[in-house]
Amino acid sequence: MQLLACGIDEREVVTEQEAKSIGHEETFMADITDVDTARRELLVLSERVGRRMRKVGVRGRTVTLKVKYSDFKPVTRALRLNEATDDGSGIYSAVCGLLQKTQMGKRPVRLLGVYVTGLCFPEEVEQLSFFGQDQRSEKKKRLNAALDSLREKHGYRSIRPGALVRD
Repeated sequence: MQLLACGIDEREVVTEQEAKSIGHEETFMADITDVDTARRELLVLSERVGRRMRKVGVRGRTVTLKVKYSDFKPVTRALRLNEATDDGSGIYSAVCGLLQKTQMGKRPVRLLGVYVTGLCFPEEVEQLSFFGQDQRSEKKKRLNAALDSLREKHGYRSIRPGALVRD
């Protein structure tokens, strides 16, 4: 006990822990008040979170939106999904629903964040479905893999959702 008190410890240091969440947030130089601007930012954040999840090889069951207002008071809203996902557009859909449960548009916002928790490996959640769902999810997997490959090679801005393209 005395050695520990002196900072001497022979135990092996564990440097890596299993991730409990994957997220991304953005602090803005100036407060944003426009809901459409917030949605565009959330789309970028959602796509980045999805990409990071696919890179690690996990999916998540709970999507969380973090909003920090200009007075620096944070608010979080979370939604548990029916199925685990690693798809940015699915994460974005959930986050947009959560955005409606905040005061976005009524109060200036300084920070937005998107997080996914309840992480699991795809083989833990694979489930057969009916009515062509498997074909659609397989197409989505291939699309996401192609997008990830392009972004890895040419950068994130090389290909992005049309909602982010401005005149």
